[in-house]
Amino acid sequence: MRPIAGWPALRAQLRRAGMTSWQASREALRSRAGLWSLRRRVAATAMGVAVLFAVLITAIVVSLVSVVSNGDAVVNRWSPALLSTQSILTDLVDEETGVRGYALSAQTESLQPYAVASVQEVKDVQAVAAYAGHHADLLNRLHALTSAAQIWHQQTAQPLIALVQAGGPQSTVRLDSLAGKAQFDLVRERQAELAEAVQSQLAHARAERKTAVYWLITALSVGAALVLIAALGVWRGLQRHVLAPVESLASQARAVAARRPNARIVPRGPPELHAMGRDVEQMRRTAAAALDDARIATGNLSRSNADLEQFAYVASHDLSEPLRKIANFCQLLERQYGPQLDDTARQYIGYAVDGAKRMQALIADLLALSRVGRTTDAFVAVDTGAALDQAVANAAEAIDATGGGVGHSELPTLPGDPVLITALFENLVANSIKYRSSAPPLIVVTAVRDPDAAAWTFTVSDNGIGVEPQYADRIFAIFQRLHLRAEYEGTGIGLALCRKIVEFHGGRIWLDTQAASDGATFRFTLPERPPREP
Repeated sequence: MRPIAGWPALRAQLRRAGMTSWQASREALRSRAGLWSLRRRVAATAMGVAVLFAVLITAIVVSLVSVVSNGDAVVNRWSPALLSTQSILTDLVDEETGVRGYALSAQTESLQPYAVASVQEVKDVQAVAAYAGHHADLLNRLHALTSAAQIWHQQTAQPLIALVQAGGPQSTVRLDSLAGKAQFDLVRERQAELAEAVQSQLAHARAERKTAVYWLITALSVGAALVLIAALGVWRGLQRHVLAPVESLASQARAVAARRPNARIVPRGPPELHAMGRDVEQMRRTAAAALDDARIATGNLSRSNADLEQFAYVASHDLSEPLRKIANFCQLLERQYGPQLDDTARQYIGYAVDGAKRMQALIADLLALSRVGRTTDAFVAVDTGAALDQAVANAAEAIDATGGGVGHSELPTLPGDPVLITALFENLVANSIKYRSSAPPLIVVTAVRDPDAAAWTFTVSDNGIGVEPQYADRIFAIFQRLHLRAEYEGTGIGLALCRKIVEFHGGRIWLDTQAASDGATFRFTLPERPPREP
């Protein structure tokens, strides 16, 4: 459905199509989301993930700071404060015990615990005041305790010490007097109140620490869950908006490549991928149109080639017949009227007969050149050694007449046309015999495998007159001759036919101008796999 601008209009259009309000809203959301570019999706996703992680990190940091702060309050403030509070009571009890012992023994050594505990009491009171800080309730309770202790010191401990120092032990001294006991009980009561207040602060700090730990664990758990959800969301978005459209486009492109040029490419995904899909579809249409044109041209070319082949066959047949008649009647004329003809007439008749025969050979060679690859249905495994043996057998008469010989190494079996491979060797052998030197022709055929090119390189060398390097390319052109016809007969098509046969098999042929031998060295390659089906 084609999206239109504006949320209300889009939703109204979908509702007119028969959808409910909820379905229309959902489909409108999807349609509007489909307009988002991939860049916009990535930016929005990155922004959302960044905000999510910022909130998550903030929560974790706040929880961690709270855990550390409350833990520090428990360990370094309220626990030591509680111990110092307990120490104050211990100090006062030690003081009371020292005073009681001094009163009973009147010995100065008995008063030593009182002096030590008094000094420690001052330190413990200062420590509790430091731990309390600006806590008003604790400071008030501490002040109440020190005030009660001071009353006990001034009204009980110090008078009793002075009394003992003045008169020695007095059995009439009542150490458990109601006033002294009541004062020390008040000290105990104030210390208990202070200890209870400190204990309350310690419990509160521990509860705060426990809560902070809980929130830290919760934040970490929620963070891990959000990270997993975000990862799944990113993967789903990547799969839905990037991977799936790209895979769909690739699948459709492979379908087109699999010789289905009319398979229409339908783009999916964000606008960027839509644009790429439209470009690929336009390329497919262009390629399909070019392929149709090529098919039409190929069909026309095939018909033209068939017509040319038929014309060549008819022309060769129709031309050969008059040429045969010319040669036959010229020879008949020479036999019947030979005594009446002078030498010039006989020479002219010889020229006519030779021209007719050369024209017949030329037509036959041209027809063979045009038929290379046209009579081949498919490549088969060809034993090139057997093909060479057949070519040598076909040229046995010429080889025996010149006293020459042909030798070869072990040759491979390769895909090709056995008739054409035999014709290739036969033409090369015939070329070596034709352009032999004064010595009997010696022809050597070898083959070496090239693993990088997955092909075999054949070498055909002889001890003939050789070829000048500047003519290395010319000799493979049709009708190109380097010698006069009177010196070496032939039509000048043999090496051209060799090149066409080698190229038909996917290889190449050349004259090796760097060979060490005095004769000619031809090299050609044949691949291990057929380059195409003929």
